[in-house]
Amino acid sequence: MRNPRWFTPRPGRLVSPPPRPLRRSWPQPVQLHDFERAGLLDGLSGSDRTARVGVLNTLAGEGVSIEELRTASYENQLAHLLLEHALAPKSNRSIDEISQMTGVTVEDVRRWFRAIGRGVSEDGKYYTDADADLVRGLEQYRELGLDESGMFAAARALGRNISTVADSAGAILQERLEAARDHPELALRYAVEVRRMVDFQAQILGHILAANLRHQLRSDAVGIAGDSNLHMRGAQEVGVCFADLVGFTLLGERVAPGDLGRVAERLDRLATEIVQPPVRLVKSIGDAVMLVSPNSAALADTALDLVQAARTEGLPPLRAGIAWGTAVPSGGDWFGRPVNMASRVVSVAPSHEVVVTGDFYDELDTGEFWGETLGRHRLKGIGAPQELFEIGRRSVA
Repeated sequence: MRNPRWFTPRPGRLVSPPPRPLRRSWPQPVQLHDFERAGLLDGLSGSDRTARVGVLNTLAGEGVSIEELRTASYENQLAHLLLEHALAPKSNRSIDEISQMTGVTVEDVRRWFRAIGRGVSEDGKYYTDADADLVRGLEQYRELGLDESGMFAAARALGRNISTVADSAGAILQERLEAARDHPELALRYAVEVRRMVDFQAQILGHILAANLRHQLRSDAVGIAGDSNLHMRGAQEVGVCFADLVGFTLLGERVAPGDLGRVAERLDRLATEIVQPPVRLVKSIGDAVMLVSPNSAALADTALDLVQAARTEGLPPLRAGIAWGTAVPSGGDWFGRPVNMASRVVSVAPSHEVVVTGDFYDELDTGEFWGETLGRHRLKGIGAPQELFEIGRRSVA
């Protein structure tokens, strides 16, 4: 079986592969006449006309019809159309053909595409040879003997996060597209570079994934070695922290949805900037972030830093709740009693404070952190009342 490109190792250094070029074939007179007759060159002369012919010819070479070109030109979308074709080869495969090419059943192809966030279509030739490589990746995983349910759960987590990355990158690209709206010939200059950027980002993703997997395996080994009673696969003793913005729901009643979203994005950015291994940013959930670490001191430091940074940034008051116990990673998320406990603790934490359970406080070095009891609290869904502590760092003399 042929190895898909993204499984082929590139030892030694990070090198971007040659991008897939946009096909270029200079127009025959009849094609140029078609452009003129369709009104695609109206009002243009000299170098502007020549540049626009280059754009139109590039798109025509990609199989875009005159009618599609006319519609895109009328809607000032030629730059968008150009970059769309730079990012994706022409679709020429049906889902049945992908199944025949790879030896994977049609149903498994559908399941895999849904898991990784690739659209599933039964209508026509929607797919490419690159999609076949994605499906061969499924067979590669199976040949490694990986658990099927865990494999699909990991793919779903990857798909969700890739969508988030694409949203962020798309916002940046949109700025360039707006600048090129009236001058699509500018988009032609960097269309190939956009494809090169995608290939390069794919390699970066591979390196980041490998680094995080190494860190996770080390964490699993430490957790399992530290407690012989942890028999569940991947289970380990960790601290779990939820930090949320106080009054975020009420804020939503007073500001526009876009402004509310920007507040949540600022929290996500702060968390991304502050969190460092051995602490992990697991996810953002609207007005909250979830952190996990096998190192209690590192997690406490991070939570305190995050609360202070939110105050400095002028965000709504942030508070954090932390619990300690056995948790299990699955599909990019974490499950177990400390997850549930931390989500309850944060709901009773005062603004600008970090509140922890007794189990977590017992893990801290009291020479480095101080703790003040807040008494015993009944938490929703937790049987016995829990003693909680507000914590902070001791001053260094």
